Amino acid sequence: VPEKKAKDWCVSKGDIPYFETSAKDDYNVDTAFLCIAKLALEHEHDQDIYFNSVAEQGPKTGEQMSGCAC
Repeated sequence: VPEKKAKDWCVSKGDIPYFETSAKDDYNVDTAFLCIAKLALEHEHDQDIYFNSVAEQGPKTGEQMSGCAC
């Protein structure tokens, strides 16, 4: 993918960070991971809203389910 196309895509998705990485050469992998992890933690409250609505749809008290409620 051309760099310009990748950067344009990142901008169109809410200006997410763009990183060129290589796990093989250990290039920029830690930096990219730490940046994304930090952003995820900053937006953690957004996810809480989603999980609260999922929990509300779960089984009522007294009902038994096996396996994942997802």
